Amino acid sequence: MISLTRIQQSFVLSDPNLPDMPIVYASDLFCDLTGYSREEVVGRNCRFLQGPDTDPEDVQKIREAVKEEQACTVKILNYRKDKTPFYNYLQVSPVRNCGGKVAFYVGVQLEMGEVDTDTSQETGMSAHAKQLGTVGLVRVAVRSLQGSGLRRTLKRTV
Repeated sequence: MISLTRIQQSFVLSDPNLPDMPIVYASDLFCDLTGYSREEVVGRNCRFLQGPDTDPEDVQKIREAVKEEQACTVKILNYRKDKTPFYNYLQVSPVRNCGGKVAFYVGVQLEMGEVDTDTSQETGMSAHAKQLGTVGLVRVAVRSLQGSGLRRTLKRTV
């Protein structure tokens, strides 16, 4: 069984079945990347990472993907707790329960640098493969803990 706490990647789980789709789990590497503690993140919508120069078109792409229950990848300007901007290569994917209903969304973050968002095709492919691998691990971990076991695990990590 894979544990969410053992996945070595920056990611969050959000619950679309709760009002405002709050984060219910944040990995240690997500906390390291953003400067927020897990306690500061859990219960909030991911919008808190947006700032004055975040492109509304990128935000709209994410909203549309969530509305259609589809995966999407965007390069988006986010902000750390200390207000420093960073480019985030973000993969958002639905995690479905055994019945096929979306139970969570996983957002996998890869920092793309402070200024340059252009990457070579090879680097982009490598980053995308890494994100898809993380999405797969999170899905396995979530499915292995479906139901009350997952809820207990998420509560213990806060």
